[in-house]
Amino acid sequence: MKKQIKTWSTLNLKQHFKLINFPEYQREPNVWSRDAKEKLIDSMVRQFDIASFYFYVNDDGSMDCVDGRQRIGTIMSFLGENDNDKNDNGFMFRMSNEIYEDKEHDYSYLQNNSYKKLEKLAKTDPLAKKLVKAFDDYELTIILLSESNKAEEFNLQFTRLNLGTIINSGEKLHAMVGELRDECFKGIGKHKFLETTNVPTRRYSREQLAAQIIAQVFSFESSREKVEREYERTRHFDLQRLFKLHTTLGDPEKNWIAKTKQVMDRLKPAFSKLSTLKSRAIVVSTVLLAYEADNDSDEYANQLAEFIDEFIYRLKWQAQKGFDADPEYRYLINFQRHVTQASVEKPAVKERDDVLKKQFVFWQRSKSLRGDKEYKKRTGEDPSIESRTNRQKQIE
Repeated sequence: MKKQIKTWSTLNLKQHFKLINFPEYQREPNVWSRDAKEKLIDSMVRQFDIASFYFYVNDDGSMDCVDGRQRIGTIMSFLGENDNDKNDNGFMFRMSNEIYEDKEHDYSYLQNNSYKKLEKLAKTDPLAKKLVKAFDDYELTIILLSESNKAEEFNLQFTRLNLGTIINSGEKLHAMVGELRDECFKGIGKHKFLETTNVPTRRYSREQLAAQIIAQVFSFESSREKVEREYERTRHFDLQRLFKLHTTLGDPEKNWIAKTKQVMDRLKPAFSKLSTLKSRAIVVSTVLLAYEADNDSDEYANQLAEFIDEFIYRLKWQAQKGFDADPEYRYLINFQRHVTQASVEKPAVKERDDVLKKQFVFWQRSKSLRGDKEYKKRTGEDPSIESRTNRQKQIE
């Protein structure tokens, strides 16, 4: 494994934030208390040293957060840029000192102000300007990992890095027993289709992904006779409960699992030449889309693979633009939000499922995505994957 050590300022982290993926096998995004968050900001303002941030750099330039999710979330919340932190986004600056009395510190009177308010004060107040600069310019130690030859090596890296910490969700699920657990860890979690994706193998992330897929399949099949299609939330405790409910599998459940494997059997060759699928949320949605279609032809699988490749290409292209996304593709930005924020919640799964269904039907009819025709007419540029080489420079 290759390791590179860099130094980023807080503002550098903010700039890179949109390229950082937070694997679902990590802890919940907002585990820290408000007090812990305030202490981190206080430490940065005081220029105390804080723990390093570890990222695995993917071939497409995106980064998987290996260690530091809570700290990143805290920093982004203080900046007011963390929409996933409903309770504490934009929380106030507060000095903290559990060792000695510190009431006379120069920054004391700046407490109970948000970062954005401190920025405004900094225009006329020298101490506020000093505080904001100390935070903005704070030097973060960044460890960039890449070129791991073996998935097992990454598991070892995690183990050594997190000695003495609580085991993650995938490891907890692995410790469970029962027939559904075995299907996810010995069957679907090891399926060749998942090997065609860029979903990592470390710390049972593929096995946890298999459990998320099965949870949605079970929910779909159980609601077939109902007026409205149901979806399942797949946080760790939800998957744990699912395993407990299905320590023994009945014939219907065995048939649903067998069908899931058949669907993935067809998807495997169709996706084998692509490197598109990396997001666990999109993998779940892709398998679910194929499962619900109930189409066992190779032609369907190939069409789906081509569509997903084009869809994700445009998704990445527009996501890089953020607020400057082209108006024809605003729906992609909304889709991206349901990939990166609360992706395992029912509304997010439903939204992704609905969008992919509609867009795939559109694709099958026109071999284009919604917005392509309008974009080309407005700009004269070809938005399709054929222009990947030229536009890749923009994405990078």
